[in-house]
Amino acid sequence: MGKRRAFTLIELLVVIAIIAILMAVLMPALKIAREQARAIACLANHRSLAQSYITYADENGGSMCGGWAAFGPVNGVPPWVMPPLAYLGTQIVPMATGDVTLEQRFNGLRAGVLYPCVKTVKVYHCPGDNRLTQGTSLGRSPAYCIYRSYSLPDYLRATGDKDPKKLFTFKEPALKMLFLEDIYDGASGNYNHDGWSYIPYSGTLWDPLGIFHSDGSTFSFMDGHAERKKWDDKRTIIYCTSRAEAMAKGFGKGQVFNPPNVDLTWLDEHYPGKVYMVGE
Repeated sequence: MGKRRAFTLIELLVVIAIIAILMAVLMPALKIAREQARAIACLANHRSLAQSYITYADENGGSMCGGWAAFGPVNGVPPWVMPPLAYLGTQIVPMATGDVTLEQRFNGLRAGVLYPCVKTVKVYHCPGDNRLTQGTSLGRSPAYCIYRSYSLPDYLRATGDKDPKKLFTFKEPALKMLFLEDIYDGASGNYNHDGWSYIPYSGTLWDPLGIFHSDGSTFSFMDGHAERKKWDDKRTIIYCTSRAEAMAKGFGKGQVFNPPNVDLTWLDEHYPGKVYMVGE
């Protein structure tokens, strides 16, 4: 019988080193693949929300639903989603502030007029949005564990006297945004009660966008398609991830970017209106 030969220490170290090298090569690729899967799921959510929004308008004479979360119709216009709701027997209790359960958040989503088309609460959450488990910069209690990742631009509020009311009056629907990712932090309650605030052609940013996909954000458009926009100006990423840092560097909320931010050109071209109408 031959003598068995064991691995030497040097051979074991070489094997370990090779494994470490392979892991170093493969981990970034796995991370990219995981991120791509999240982005694909997010784009599918966008298409579902956009199609449900278009279907609602088509079935209601072109009328848009309310673009802000509300506990019921505003000026006769029903909201696309409602805030968190508690059901106590036959009583419905609005939960506008404080800690809420995930099911109470789901109740508000189900009560919106778009839910009959999408039929699942998963459509309202981007898998890259970690606020659900990590909270926001303001806290980690259930009040800040925000589930809904998407909002409509303020311009699509559809409830004010001067707001656009008919979806099919917009020209170039393939260029005009519907839903977008935002990064609401819970400063005014446990849900994002309005839309994404932006003043087109002002050279400034107001509300931050959700950047959940490798320095990019996802959008859906009035023709029903969705796409990811990778931001070209690093200042956009700074603003959306840390407004305190943006303010310290001279391009905080409402401050004009100098030099101009090329990402705002894209937002101006794809924002549904040429003026900021909310509050007029």
